[in-house]
Amino acid sequence: MAGRRQTASRVLPRPSGRGDAFEQWPADVEFGVLRELMGYALRRAQIAIYEDFFATVEDLDITPPMFSSMVLIRNNPGLRQSSLGRIVGIARSGTMTLVDRLERAGLVQRLSVPGDRRVNELALTDHGNTVLDELIRRIRAHDDRVSAGLTDDEKVTLRALLAKF
Repeated sequence: MAGRRQTASRVLPRPSGRGDAFEQWPADVEFGVLRELMGYALRRAQIAIYEDFFATVEDLDITPPMFSSMVLIRNNPGLRQSSLGRIVGIARSGTMTLVDRLERAGLVQRLSVPGDRRVNELALTDHGNTVLDELIRRIRAHDDRVSAGLTDDEKVTLRALLAKF
């Protein structure tokens, strides 16, 4: 096709070796204006990264919001459930569902706040801390895999550029 931009397609390896991996930009597909749209490029990158994430932690039944919430709870003692939702960017009902799931899994506990029964602070359980240590180890390896095509300087630049959104 005339004017077709050729870009190498990137297929992320799947740690578990299951199924077909997501092909980020197949060479035999004409994407038209989609190649120019930042949101579309970010979404395709997210799909590829999420596929690898889920393959990395599939035996632990953890989602990206669960992982990030556990990290935030550990690193912010006394974090309130309402603040977690604001930080993660999800609605109050979604935060409740997320915390319920973490609590059912024995990873997080709600702690009452003296003087205010409407408020819960969150803390990792001992089991949650153990699981988070393993998750961090795996997610660091996952992050290395999905960013393997970038230099260290490019990784710093990309994080800085993404922070501008």
